[in-house]
Amino acid sequence: MAALFISAGGGVAEPREEPEIRLFGYRFHPRSKEKLLDLIFEDRPPGHEITIASANVHGLYMFERHREYRELHARQTTHVLVDGMPIVWLLRAFGHDVDRRHRTTWLDWFEDALGRAAANGRRVFVLGHAASAVKTGLERAKRRWPGFEIDGADGYFDIDDAAACRAKVATINGFVPHILFVGMGMPKQEIFAARYRDEIAAPVVGLGGAAFAYFTGDQAAPPRWMGQAGLEWACRLAANPRRLAGRYTVEPVLLAAALTARLIRK
Repeated sequence: MAALFISAGGGVAEPREEPEIRLFGYRFHPRSKEKLLDLIFEDRPPGHEITIASANVHGLYMFERHREYRELHARQTTHVLVDGMPIVWLLRAFGHDVDRRHRTTWLDWFEDALGRAAANGRRVFVLGHAASAVKTGLERAKRRWPGFEIDGADGYFDIDDAAACRAKVATINGFVPHILFVGMGMPKQEIFAARYRDEIAAPVVGLGGAAFAYFTGDQAAPPRWMGQAGLEWACRLAANPRRLAGRYTVEPVLLAAALTARLIRK
């Protein structure tokens, strides 16, 4: 378990972060934003590819429902971010030394990642969202960071159509990206990655949901204080109640029941 320790200068240093936490069959890799960006931008020799996934309440519910989702999260090359204050609270309840610094939701670091990629000459490919949103986002990124090598393609294809998926993989690999960001929503993006990650040549694949849509302005970002307070869901629910009502009212109850039953069995 991580713990506070006294630095050589006599002050209290940051907690030692646990490289991996296993709980209820899930894997978590809590990181601060700075350490996450360092992980993404490490120099990687061939054969050392990674996938960046996320865990929030909706994600844990998808984990329970989809085999390929579970298989992706089980891979040793998959790093599962803590993407939601309820996950921080859950881990703390079971004795793990995590706090708000470890809630690295994509909205809080995605633009930093794009800026760092542009500054470091890393090519980025974005897969997901509507074609119009991708076009708007690419234009905005190139205006903001002149010379940035970034490209993308829409995410409106059938992930059960192998020919369509392999055509997208060929487009991605043709760009030779250092980083691929996939924003098709849970669980579609995770299932796509589980099936085709080994064919994708990018050293880093990040499963980012609506991150690029927030960057383009296609979706309005909730106030950032709400995320740190664990209330970001309320803003999203108010903005889109028809689509998100089940996610934020039914799924947490079903997930809590499943976890309670698992805890009783153990």
